Amino acid sequence: MNEKGSYMQTDLNKDYSFLPSPLVAKDLAKRIKVIRKKKFKTQELFAKHIGLTHAKYARFEKTGNIQLPDFIEVVKGIGRVDELQELFESSAEVIGW
Repeated sequence: MNEKGSYMQTDLNKDYSFLPSPLVAKDLAKRIKVIRKKKFKTQELFAKHIGLTHAKYARFEKTGNIQLPDFIEVVKGIGRVDELQELFESSAEVIGW
């Protein structure tokens, strides 16, 4: 962190493994906002499309905070739910504890 307590823009900040979870959430919200604007223009239209209140969706775009079921609706709404499924597909690789 720099003197003001915020994270400096570095190449490390582009890798989620080096960011605290709240910053990852805000970055995801920012990325979703870009996608949402291309298809729905307004938060109100998108929130209605996915069945959330405008206030709840607007808070997500601003803070990155959202409940998991609502996040899944957001991801469905932008047409990227298949990518969630891919995250947790079983593979031949097994982690041994």
